[in-house]
Amino acid sequence: MKRLLLLSIWVWMLGIVWDITPLHGQGIIHGADSVFEKEGITILWAVLKGKTEESTWVVIKVIRSEEKPSPFQLFSVEAEDPFSKAKEWVVKGVKLEKENLIRSQRSSFIDKTSRRIIFYRNQEDFLKENPIMVVFYLGVPDTSPELLSEKEMEGYFEKALQRLKK
Repeated sequence: MKRLLLLSIWVWMLGIVWDITPLHGQGIIHGADSVFEKEGITILWAVLKGKTEESTWVVIKVIRSEEKPSPFQLFSVEAEDPFSKAKEWVVKGVKLEKENLIRSQRSSFIDKTSRRIIFYRNQEDFLKENPIMVVFYLGVPDTSPELLSEKEMEGYFEKALQRLKK
């Protein structure tokens, strides 16, 4: 009887710890590649090359699937220096539309190389800093193409989406 009581208490305590875990089991996912898909979210990366480094942009396209209702309503993108752990928001608490473009100067990756794309269920979870999915990148993925025009970039994004559907 005593063992059963102790086991019940242990299971109850485990349930409390599980419930206060910030990501509720979703976890932090390493994106690694320039094409990522999980939980109805697609993340695509490209570099829009300018004439100078200052006019070269890294573009992240976040796409919400329309096939089923999305559990994600808001998202943020955070830049981080992996050594000092200094962070800054690229976008914070933005409504997740069907298609979302995030542009950063490529030079912004010199000091803050990492990016975390953070997804929230609702405004309350955002305010409590309780994401349900985080996708992190240590830098611009090596597989990100360098393109010379917006038209080329949109063409690349379309082809990448078509490949995912096959």
